[in-house]
Amino acid sequence: AIKIPIFISPDGNGENDKFVVEGLAEGYPDAEVTIFDRWGKKLTTYKAGDDTDWDGVYNGHKMPSTDYWYEINIQDIDKIYTGHFTLLR
Repeated sequence: AIKIPIFISPDGNGENDKFVVEGLAEGYPDAEVTIFDRWGKKLTTYKAGDDTDWDGVYNGHKMPSTDYWYEINIQDIDKIYTGHFTLLR
């Protein structure tokens, strides 16, 4: 089972600092995670097992507090999860 966060708050306190899908890297390390801004611009794509979870930064700039969208493609089980989360600063 995986647990997708509904918000992140990259403030350096060690809690919810990155978009981490619990159980994804352990169960499906090759799953591909893509993050989009609210207008559909792709901000990042990474493999769950690469330990490169999104930290709210794009091209060296801290992204603003707003909603962002994710797509999680797990080819092992032929499943794509989509939804949104909020970045809080």
